[in-house]
Amino acid sequence: MCRVDLCLRPTPGPLILVEVLPAGSVLTRLLALGAKGVWVAPGPKVARLLGESLGKNALLLGEVEGFPPEGFHGRLSLLDLERTEVKGKEAVLVAPSLNGSLLPGEEEVYLAGFRNAKAILELAGTLKNPTLRPSGAPEPLLSAVVALGFLQKRLSPEAQSLATLLLKAFPDPQEALFQSQEGQALHKEGRTEELAWASLIGVDPVVPRLTEVRLFSKEAHGLTQDRYAQRYAAWNG
Repeated sequence: MCRVDLCLRPTPGPLILVEVLPAGSVLTRLLALGAKGVWVAPGPKVARLLGESLGKNALLLGEVEGFPPEGFHGRLSLLDLERTEVKGKEAVLVAPSLNGSLLPGEEEVYLAGFRNAKAILELAGTLKNPTLRPSGAPEPLLSAVVALGFLQKRLSPEAQSLATLLLKAFPDPQEALFQSQEGQALHKEGRTEELAWASLIGVDPVVPRLTEVRLFSKEAHGLTQDRYAQRYAAWNG
């Protein structure tokens, strides 16, 4: 039995965090391609601080209106990753929505999307009362909610929730991504093919698991408030 959390409440047990766009699928793909780990930063400044600490092994990815910030290696693009050397690197993603979707103290966290759905469903069957949470909660991303409904329906076929109702409205994952605000942003940049790649089901046999949370205090780093960055690595059971 699984629980759905759309309100960003503390979760004491295992948490399956669902995100397809903008960063979730990229994070999973990085690990599938052999990245050592992937950090999720709330903004470019924290990402640069992480990059400095990681040294030459760092791969900084992020974007502003479709372009990587100054000093970054690339943008958040599944297609671009196929032309990027990532094996053995520590990637850093600027992904404020994904970063803000975890609460302090949540430790057993797994990342899910369409691309690693098969691996996530196999894992979920071994977890005791997992919670499913869409990225962006309490104002969840549409693409994340539909992906959550896809997973919930397979874990609990009789379940009824907002996510499963949305799934009925979008039986085609690619259409759900296209209709979402985050999908429309990619479409306006001429990157519709990214939506097709993100909607593929079960092609990445990897489950990202949270392995570390690092605090960046406002006093030490000149930030407006304390910030956190989370690191994920491939879980192998």
